[in-house]
Order: sequence, then structure tokens, then C-alpha cells
Amino acid sequence: MKNFKVILFCIVALCLTSPSFAMRGLKKHKSDSLLVESMFPYQSQHCHGSTIVELPNKDLLAAWFQGTGERTADDVAIKGARYNHKTKKWGEPFVMADTPDFPDINPVLYVDNQNQLWLFWYSVIAYQWSTSLLKYKVSANYMQKDGAPDWKWQDVIQVKPDGGASTEGIGPNDSFVSKLNQKFDAYYDYLKKSGQVKTSGEDVVTDEKLNKVKNLFLDVAKGKNLISNGTLTDEKGAKTKAQLGYPLMRRLGWQTRNKPIQIGKRMILPLYSDGLNLSLMAITEDQGAHWTFSEPILGGGAIQPSLALNKDGSLSILMRDNGPAPKRLMTSVSKDGGYTWSSVVDTEVPNPGSAADVVVLKSGNWALVCNDLEDGRYRMSVLVSKDEGKTWPIKKVIINGLPKSRVQGHYPAIIQGRDGMIHLSYTNQIEGVGGSKEAKNIAHASFTEEWLLH
Repeated sequence: MKNFKVILFCIVALCLTSPSFAMRGLKKHKSDSLLVESMFPYQSQHCHGSTIVELPNKDLLAAWFQGTGERTADDVAIKGARYNHKTKKWGEPFVMADTPDFPDINPVLYVDNQNQLWLFWYSVIAYQWSTSLLKYKVSANYMQKDGAPDWKWQDVIQVKPDGGASTEGIGPNDSFVSKLNQKFDAYYDYLKKSGQVKTSGEDVVTDEKLNKVKNLFLDVAKGKNLISNGTLTDEKGAKTKAQLGYPLMRRLGWQTRNKPIQIGKRMILPLYSDGLNLSLMAITEDQGAHWTFSEPILGGGAIQPSLALNKDGSLSILMRDNGPAPKRLMTSVSKDGGYTWSSVVDTEVPNPGSAADVVVLKSGNWALVCNDLEDGRYRMSVLVSKDEGKTWPIKKVIINGLPKSRVQGHYPAIIQGRDGMIHLSYTNQIEGVGGSKEAKNIAHASFTEEWLLH
């Protein structure tokens, strides 16, 4: 029996580390429409937060972060891999970006309408998400057979969501704090009218909890973690010295997750903040030379927005639910190109506090990939909407594990290629050998819209 266990362990270990096992695919649908394959062999390291893009030569490029952890692991780097559309194989992974001795997290790849490749991500400066620093690279020479693109430019996106905030400290009439108050009150009214505010009970929303959360994040917005000598100016212009907050932590900590969209010259990059527990759009109309920012998008932990362009020219977002039950993807709409947003409301789609991504297909249908349940990431599905996100009546399951299982598929990205094929990348997790820590890699799934609809 002992020898049998040793042989079994060796067979399983060989499967988990063999490139041939990883490259030939994990599952193939009977109709030959759905193909799921590993981009590289299973790793004991943490592989997560993937993104995928189709290049002009029809190849695919994927990226993810990998290391011994996440925000507290200094060895985390952005890795990448290329898919050759002729050989139908993924190449060897390579380093896309690495800030030495700092964790690099959540890459986003995008090819703009000038055929430039963009890579967005962030470094974590002080082991907390609220200390994240946004970065990007741009390449015009990126269709090599192997290895990283030839980057022509790299810069930091310095987020200034408060516009013309006072240089003399955050006073009582600060416009950013006022906007957050306004947004919170609108969301509170929605919760109240929908019956989600209770007087008491476990795991329910109460006035007391709402006010506690509101004050927690308003303290960040008021700069209470950076108090210094400032100046208050009254209505008559009289100035008095005062100890005031400064806006460091509302300008730092912005994070990437999902792909931007481009409307003419305008590129709109969705951002979110764990420090403020809300979302925001970064907008450029001059290829990143200047960035402006939308008003804050505030719901019950509405983060990691994914963008969709509606037929009437308005924009919709679907956001992860990091708030209390009921756990649902949340949504908001912009009618001015991403600058102002409607009050956040719940959708019908369950969400366990996990990333989701949406793409508008050539047919006009929307395809949404997410963990479509409330209690974990063991099931991942693709949902289809024919009415621009109002309802999601069609679903195909990609990963279907057991409750509380370490078999998971999550943090997906979705695109549609020029040939109509739909591509996913996502974190693929299985049980480790002999009860050890789970093993992970990044998986690629491809299928047709016809398969989705039937």
C-alpha cells in the first residue's frame, strides 16, 4: 500500500507539472465549441488577476500577477504569455513588468484604435491596498513570437479625484467630501426604499452600521490620516490657522482590474479603491499625456467596475459586491461619456465578492463572466443578456466545483476576437497533492456565441 501511494503521488505530481498535460487542455466540449486549456503548468505560487487581449496579427496575449502572495509579497511580478493562432499553443511565460522589491498587481491589457498596446497595473507601496500606485506602459512593437513587448513609454497615473481641492487643507466645504456625502445619501435612499435597511439582526444593514461605514470612509476623504498645519477661509475671506487633513490617501490607492474602452479619442479606464470602497473612471483624450477623473461611484462596496457601451451611446458598469447581503453585482449608468454616474443599484446576478467582466458582442448581446453565486468562487459561469444587462436569462457553466471546495475558477477577463470567437482568461485552482496547499495556473477558455445561446 505504501508503494502504491508513492506511485500515485508521482503520477499526480507529473500531471501537475508536465507542460504536455497543461497545454493539451483540461476539457473539451462535445460540440468542439468550448475548449478550456492551461496556459502553463500548475504552480505552488499564487497566480491571479489575469487579463487577455487579441493582437492585430490574431495572436493572443495574456498577463497576470505571480509570486508568493499578493500585497505583502515583494516578489510578485506581472507575468505574460503568448498564444500563437497558427500553432494553437501557448508559449513560455515571461516577465511583463516588475518593480524590484514591491508587489505588482492586477494587470490590464488593451490595444487602442491606433494599434498601440497598453499595460496598466499598480505597485503596492506599503503592503496595504490603500497604498497602491497606478502605472502603465505603452508599446508599438509587441507582436514578437516570444517574450515581452518592446515598451516605448512608461509612466505613473497620478489620480486627482478631488479636482481643485484647497492647497491649504481640507476644509468643511470640500467638494469631494460633499460629493461623497451626496452619493452616500442617494444610495441610502435606495436601500431604504428597497427594504434592505433593518432595525436589528445579524448580517443585516442597519442605520448604525451604515453611519459607521460612512464615517470610516469619509475620514479617509477628509484626510484625517495626514493632519498638518492648514488655513481655513471663511465666507468673508478671513483666514485662520487650523490643523486640517490633506488629500494624500484619496489620491493614492487606486487599483486596476478590468479593461478600458475607447470612444473616438477618449479612453476610459475603470478604477477602484479599497481604501475608499468605491469606483472611479480615469479618462484621457491625448494618449495618456493628461488624465481627468469622474465623480466617485459609490454603493455598498461597489468596486472593480467593468464597462459596456450601450446602443444609445451611454455607458453601463457592472461592479463587484464587497458589501453586505444580498450579494449581487451592482450597476450604474453614465450619459456624459463616463464623468457622472447614476445612483448604484443591485442587479439580479449573485456575486460572492469576486471580480466579474463583461463584453458587448458583435451581435449586440452582452456576455458576462462571473462567479454567479453568493457563497464562494467554486462555480464560474458565462451569462448572456439580450437587453443590455437588464436580464440574464442564458447561462453556461465553465467551472462547477463543490461548496467550500478548493477547486475554483475566478477573477476572469472576457473579450471577443475579430473572428467572433469569445476568449476568457481566469485563475484556475485545484486541490494540492496529498492535501497540500492548492495549485494554480491561468486558464484560457474559448467558444462561440452559438455555443452560449444553445
